[in-house]
Amino acid sequence: METLLRQLAMLRLLPRYPRKIDTRSLHDELNRLGYVVTLRTIQRDLNNLSTALPLANDQQSKPQGWWWHADADPLEIPGLDPQSALVFKMAEQHLKQALPAATLESLRPWFKAANGVLEKQTDKVGSWMDKVRIIPRGQPLLPPNIDANVQAIVYQAVFESRRLAISYTPRGVPTSKEYEINPIALVQRDHLIYIVCTLRDYGNPVLLLMHRIRTAGLLDIPSRCPEGFDLDSYIAQGELGYRVGPPIKLIADFESSAAVIFFETPLSKDQTLRELSNGMIRLTATVPDTKELRAWLRGFGRDVSIVEPGNRFLED
Repeated sequence: METLLRQLAMLRLLPRYPRKIDTRSLHDELNRLGYVVTLRTIQRDLNNLSTALPLANDQQSKPQGWWWHADADPLEIPGLDPQSALVFKMAEQHLKQALPAATLESLRPWFKAANGVLEKQTDKVGSWMDKVRIIPRGQPLLPPNIDANVQAIVYQAVFESRRLAISYTPRGVPTSKEYEINPIALVQRDHLIYIVCTLRDYGNPVLLLMHRIRTAGLLDIPSRCPEGFDLDSYIAQGELGYRVGPPIKLIADFESSAAVIFFETPLSKDQTLRELSNGMIRLTATVPDTKELRAWLRGFGRDVSIVEPGNRFLED
């Protein structure tokens, strides 16, 4: 029984390709979990298990690195029940429209397992997907292409708080540039994945787009986060909407047909709505002053009139 439990623990420690873990790290992790075992035993167990499970290694490395095949079924004990499989299936339908292909690929083994469970169920469960649709708001856009290896390295750097050396192509620049960055956080917005980071030893956070990174390499240098940095505060300040200035009190009159959305989904926590004598709906809300806000308001065309800060606000 002890051997079985140790091997299950070891299998759960193995990452999925393109990541890998070496046998020394496995040894340290197993010891931390209370399993006293030698490196030789770990290597023997892995070699035996790889004859029956989709495991691979780089035999030329010392110590060897091991990983699950990219398309290996997830190790789940117990397996997925029909309700959990249905959740995964619905998540797949939604995430296809929201995640880049490289990110979605990492979830494919769970989607595959969920499909297998649902195919064995009765029509009652199987027909659920014929009765549910998830439709994103706005004009559908195609996600950018992201290098899967680059994404895996960036995620590892964020997880382990390590610096990265990257080759990055800024917008409007024909060639890539080399940067050393301190990755702080990841933010996904629609199809775009942003890396919140600082450059070398500078303290001001900047945003880089994942799909613009051409190459990435982990450095054995701890990343540095600006003192007092808070991700939620950073986002709330409008940084990802390309902030123009400090938050503003927006007062705008909308045609009633255009204002329907604000009754269902408020623009801010302090939003108020009031019907005017001319049938317009006056909205008052405190919002970040961003380029995105201005572009969004311009999209209402003649259905909106900006009372404060005034219509010229949209022309800046």
